[in-house]
Amino acid sequence: MGITIDSKRYSCDMGYGGFGRFRNMVSEKVNDEFYKHYLELSSADAMFSFGSNRKKYFEKYDAKTKEFVEKNIVSEEVANFLYQSDCGGKIDRKQAKQIYELIKECDDNISFGYAGRSDCAKMADMKKIFSDKTKVEWS
Repeated sequence: MGITIDSKRYSCDMGYGGFGRFRNMVSEKVNDEFYKHYLELSSADAMFSFGSNRKKYFEKYDAKTKEFVEKNIVSEEVANFLYQSDCGGKIDRKQAKQIYELIKECDDNISFGYAGRSDCAKMADMKKIFSDKTKVEWS
């Protein structure tokens, strides 16, 4: 089971790990400080804390994210894309355009899809999806 991400004319399939790598790359293109913050979602504190510890962790994390948005380090639209569920989400054309602007200079051959498949999703596919002048959805 994986993710299908699509626009009006293009789509591709990838696993949750590939989608996570893509979103990590998007966060890296925002700037180094935000990238380090975003990567904290994969830390043991984020993934394995429970109860009040988890609540405190995410209150602090969310406050820092809000600060990045308020300081215009990351746009609200890009943050919306990065923090939506892996299992399903959507962004409008304005958000898709901002993502495209971040990834347009990336190497087209970076793989995000299933390596053994002839239609392995690559950065070139993601560029087509995010530049399609339409909304982008994944499920």
